[in-house]
Amino acid sequence: MERGSKHWRDGFGTPRFFVLYRTPDVWRYAMYFSGGIADGHLARPSADSEPGEAQTAAHDKAEDLAGRPLTIFWEASGEPGRWTGTITSEPMEPTLESAAD
Repeated sequence: MERGSKHWRDGFGTPRFFVLYRTPDVWRYAMYFSGGIADGHLARPSADSEPGEAQTAAHDKAEDLAGRPLTIFWEASGEPGRWTGTITSEPMEPTLESAAD
């Protein structure tokens, strides 16, 4: 994606948190924005993979959906096979200083 271009999720607002959970067949996710929800499943890793692998793939998916780098802090939800991720970064807009780099 080119610098300064709009991402298709811009209308959804700021990403807030991420839910990741294991089903018998796949890892599923839901990403909550200030103006909507994106959900689906991860193509990889497989459902029997370690949670850390799924969290890494989910982080990549979250950045793809948001169209910008994100920081996610993962916590176990208290239910087996479920994690929540708090997204701590705000949308990144190019500034005059960053555009000069």
